[in-house]
Amino acid sequence: MVPASDDILRREFQHGKVAYGFQWNTAHHKQLGHEQGDLASLWAHLNSILSGNVPANPFIDPFYTRASRLRFSDMTKPEKIGLRKKLKRTGALTTNIDDDLVCLLRDYHRSRNDITYCADHSILKEFILNDLFTIAIEVPVWSERYKLTGHIDLIRFTDGIIHVCDYKPGPMDQTKNRFMDSIPQVSAYGEMLTHHLAGTLRSAFEAPLLPKIGCCIFDTHSCWYFGAEMFVQLETMGRISGL
Repeated sequence: MVPASDDILRREFQHGKVAYGFQWNTAHHKQLGHEQGDLASLWAHLNSILSGNVPANPFIDPFYTRASRLRFSDMTKPEKIGLRKKLKRTGALTTNIDDDLVCLLRDYHRSRNDITYCADHSILKEFILNDLFTIAIEVPVWSERYKLTGHIDLIRFTDGIIHVCDYKPGPMDQTKNRFMDSIPQVSAYGEMLTHHLAGTLRSAFEAPLLPKIGCCIFDTHSCWYFGAEMFVQLETMGRISGL
């Protein structure tokens, strides 16, 4: 069913030289729930963003870093492979080539007759229109503590968890390297959103102090899932460069 025009609320943010089109599907959010727990905190936060309560300075301050510039520090390719295998073995990282996010993305490519299966980020608009589990796209995040900023590609709610999702298109034979190198960035998004939602009046939403935030990296070939807590773990270990 095509959403009503007033179901999707929009606001454009000019951050640096790039304009980011924040979109929030309130109909999806209401269907998934918006009055209790983490989804209520997310509703309050997105409503704040819609109202323009996003500080401008972090996005122009040269002492702030874009999360997309974060990388693993001083790790060789074999060391990254070893870390990936360890994360999978311990369950901290799960991968799925037939996840519903991947299948939907393939369908959206087919509906566009795009045989590259590597469309640019404009294809994310298909999710905000047609995927019930997608709540918002192009969501700004920032952190005074870490001096970081960024824009979340996609926020979905599945299996009782708010997921910060980042679309990383590219060749299938480079997926593992591409996704692995993106973990510092996407886990940073998860950490920043965790902080934003924890900053809401959560007692009014009958929610625990910290929200439950998951992260995922996806393309038409695969989807990786891990917890937002991975950022703090990697940062504490000194594994992230760019901070």
